[in-house]
Parts: sequence; structure tokens; C-alpha cells
Amino acid sequence: MSEVNTKPSVLLVAQSPMIVKSVSKLLGEYFNTISVNDAEAAWDALLERTGSEAALIICELQLSIDGFGLLERLRSASNNQLAAKPVLLLVSEVDSEESREKAFQRGATDFINMPFSTTELTTRVRLHAQYFLLHSQIKKPEIEQDTSLNVLQQLTQESYFNSRLNQEIAFSLRHKMSIGVCKIKLSNLKELVAEKGKPATIVVVQTVAKSIQKTMRSEDTLCYLGNAEFNLLFPATNGIGSAIGLRRIMDAVEERNIQIDGKAISVPLAAAIYSCVPDSITTVETISEVLRSRLDEALAHGGNSIVSSKKGDGAVTISVEKALKMLERDDTSGLSVYARGLMISLLPFIEYADGELNLGLHESDLQLHKKLLPSY
Repeated sequence: MSEVNTKPSVLLVAQSPMIVKSVSKLLGEYFNTISVNDAEAAWDALLERTGSEAALIICELQLSIDGFGLLERLRSASNNQLAAKPVLLLVSEVDSEESREKAFQRGATDFINMPFSTTELTTRVRLHAQYFLLHSQIKKPEIEQDTSLNVLQQLTQESYFNSRLNQEIAFSLRHKMSIGVCKIKLSNLKELVAEKGKPATIVVVQTVAKSIQKTMRSEDTLCYLGNAEFNLLFPATNGIGSAIGLRRIMDAVEERNIQIDGKAISVPLAAAIYSCVPDSITTVETISEVLRSRLDEALAHGGNSIVSSKKGDGAVTISVEKALKMLERDDTSGLSVYARGLMISLLPFIEYADGELNLGLHESDLQLHKKLLPSY
């Protein structure tokens, strides 16, 4: 019995008895398997002692994105340990590309195609479990709940950050895993200092730092570089996952409703992403050089913007709902960078509504296509 208790646990979410039997058997040498058959039961298990100790979650793809929203609920959990748990999704031939993309956008860690081989399953599960257990033991420095000037000084320093980045490069190179590194800066820093003064700007930067820390996983590393600029390390995370993390940060900063002298102010962030599976020539210096160039491009866009490895990947898109809320608040500063993307996203609905309601918008619709999509 004592030998069994020394094994880490995995939470298996599957409705197929065959999957439960095969996964439990294949992983039996290395893990204890806690098995449930739906997303709600999985969430309950994660909140209980035995489930919360699971090193990772293995889940049938559809069960992770069904109406209960297991992946979404997990990634937005206030408990950092819970929110950071790796989620490996079992994907079958009947799972659509749309479902896979949705799961990835909501924070899936990895995918395992079925039928899977013993080697593939055990290797991936052991790798992700080992990584999570290793980094869950590392305590991050906490930001104090005050507005003293020491708040930013408490964050990781650049030398330690570079040391952590070197470790992650070596780890990811050895295991052929992605790594995500980001650089973040206030887009309107000069204007903020000119209008509100340096002391008020420092308080704003402190608030941004707290918002970033609130969204971080336990294995992420945040570094303050001075001049309202941060470095952020997302281990075992690709470009899409890094972009999701940055968008969560931007949303968190917006939700803080930062005020100076009782007046809400806009705090847009420019961000750059470098994501890759490292090779023998990947170094901290090369990553820093690329990030600096991409951050300059993001700053040139203005507003909330992210520049990644995809050339020309400029302003971040936002939902129509969020844009409407900004308009309701008369908060249109920075909204212009989203205007084209929002209109393009609405074109299919305009076409649908025209056909359903006989609005006679065909000619206008064509004009919108020509102006918004020059290649149309």
C-alpha cells in the first residue's frame, strides 16, 4: 500500500469504459488513476483532496469543452496550482478541427491522438506530470498588498530571469517542447508621465504588476526591467498559448479600473512574443534581441497590441461584446485599432441577416468587402 501511495495521481475524464481500462492499465506502473465520467464530476474531484493532488488531467476532448466548460473553468480558477494543471486531451477521428482549436484556445496543454501507443501515452503523461510537479514546488515572490515603492523591487530581477530562461531552453531542447517568452510595456508611458507625473505613474505600473501576477501560473516567471517594462516566461507554452496568457493580462488590467484622482484612466499594454521549440543555437541573447524588435513594433501600433512570430500580426482582436461595453462607457481611446478586425468579423452575420430579413444590403455588403478586404 505504501508503494502505491508514493505514485503521483492523474485525473482521467472519460465516458468510454474501454478508454478508462486501457489508460489505467498503461499508466499503472507510474501513476494512480482517479477516473470520472463527466466534466462536473471532474471539477468536484479537483476540489477534493484526492483530486486536487493530481499531477495532471487526461480528458476526452469533447468533455473538456462541453456546456460545463471544464477547461475554461480550470484556467480561470483563483487557485494558481489548480489553474496551472496540465490538461492532455484524447482526440478521436470524429473530433472536428474546430473543436480542437476551441480546446487549444481555452488552454489545453497537449493532444494525444487515438488510438494511442503505449510509448506515446506514457511518455507524454510522464513528461508533463514531471514538469508540473517540479515547478509546483517553486515559490514565486509575492507582491505585497500596498502601494509602496518596494512593490516592483520585490519582483524577480533580470539576472535570475535569464537564469530561469536558460534552464527552460535546456529543458525544452532536451524534451522537444515549446517555450514562450514575452515582453510587456505600457503603450502610453510618455503621455502618462507628462499628464499625471512620475509618482502617479509608478502606482499605475505597480497595479499592472499585481494584475500580471494574478493571472500567472505557478511555473511562470515575471521580471521587472524598469521603465514600465516586464519580461514574462511561459514554460512549455507555444505562441497561441502565450497570446492567450497576454490577453488575460490585458483583460485583468482593464478590469482593475485604474483611477488617478478619482478619474479612470486607460492603461493599454504593448506586448511581444517569442515562441519556439529551442535548438542548439537558441540563446537568451537571441531571444532578447527578437523581443526588443517586436516590442518596438507593438508600441508603434498603439493601444493593446501583441506582435508575435507571425509577421504583421498586429493589434489584438477583441470581442464585439467588449467593444460595445467600451462604447457604452465612452471609452473609445484605443478602440480604433480594433475597428477593421471587428467589422471583418461581422461580415458573415451581415450577409446572413440580409438573407433572413430581406434588408436589401447586397450592394452595401459588396462595398464593405471591397473596402475591408482589398483582395476580395
